[in-house]
Amino acid sequence: MEGNIFINQAFTNAINLYLENKQSSESTTFSTFPVTVIRTLIFIYGELDIINPFRTNNEDRMGGFDSNITKFGFSKRSLTDFKDSFQKCFETNIIPNVYFLKVEKYLIDMFFYRKKAMGSTEEQISSFQTFLYLSTNQNESMKKEAAKYINSFQELDLYFNSKKFESNHNFVLLPYKENTLLPEAYTTLGYTLEMIAQLDDKTLSQLNNKILNFFKIDSNESEKNERLKEAISYYKRYGNSITTGNGYVDMLLLLSVIATVMMTLFAITVRVLG
Repeated sequence: MEGNIFINQAFTNAINLYLENKQSSESTTFSTFPVTVIRTLIFIYGELDIINPFRTNNEDRMGGFDSNITKFGFSKRSLTDFKDSFQKCFETNIIPNVYFLKVEKYLIDMFFYRKKAMGSTEEQISSFQTFLYLSTNQNESMKKEAAKYINSFQELDLYFNSKKFESNHNFVLLPYKENTLLPEAYTTLGYTLEMIAQLDDKTLSQLNNKILNFFKIDSNESEKNERLKEAISYYKRYGNSITTGNGYVDMLLLLSVIATVMMTLFAITVRVLG
């Protein structure tokens, strides 16, 4: 690899420094940010996945650096930005260094993708934290190194803790849709919020209208959410006692809602399988 550039100059320099200092882990160089990034990648993926592509200058071919880094779910788009941010980190003299923060956050993301795919113990999570520039890190060399890039550890601390919480609780953010009704309006009729998140705006509007019709609420009414909340509470307590006075019409309304749900589920299934 001597004389060649692997990924970019920052990666080439960092990996060379790692290889030169890996036998002297107490050296100051071993705790510098460039080397620590490589050590962190090795902790997450293993040395072979990082060093072998370097030795063979294999960035994006089969079995190369890119495929190794994305194998647990980290996206190629994020990987491209990670590489670019690592290079720009050493071209920026402003504190806080936004690229330093981005690199650290991407490393945190990579670890928790691996945790999701393979699982990890609390001991492994604690070990991973020693590679990060967090306020809890007791490595004095890393604390001094961090001062070159950030004024406060708060942003990284918060990011790490949020990712850890999300990982431990299977917390998933669903896309927000402006034209949704109260969550109970869907769950009462057997529809999950995950399903709602997959609907396009047109289908969701059609379903909303059918639900409002079922509960005898005008879609243009200003207090429709309050009326919907009361109707759902009444429905849960007394069952389908909200009627038009015509049992046949009531049955058609309910069947119409159910049909919309079933047809939408079928459409989603076809898109996924197709």
